[in-house]
Amino acid sequence: MNITTRTQGFELNTAIDAFVRNRLHVALKRLSASVVAIDVFAKDTNGPKGGVDKQVLIRVQLPNRQVLAVETAHENLYAAIEKGAKRTKRAVRRHLRKARHIEKQRLRDLATVSGT
Repeated sequence: MNITTRTQGFELNTAIDAFVRNRLHVALKRLSASVVAIDVFAKDTNGPKGGVDKQVLIRVQLPNRQVLAVETAHENLYAAIEKGAKRTKRAVRRHLRKARHIEKQRLRDLATVSGT
């Protein structure tokens, strides 16, 4: 699982990068076989003014060129990353579950057509 982290409006330090990698690794460890790459974009929209201004966009690349994107915002960067990792886990699981269901349905339909 290849994880790339980029920031805008502030410097990316090793603590933030390590936190991003750890949270996403923990959240997606059971699904890592289905994840090709993860891009994380963090930005501070208001600068030093404060408020709910830390935005995190997590983009997950799945097999067959499918891409899922999850965006979160919070006043604390670490909380935004944590929230985004949880939402990403749910989104990837939901997507894979739907893909398996569609594939099973397609196979059933093929068996029905060839059986008649």
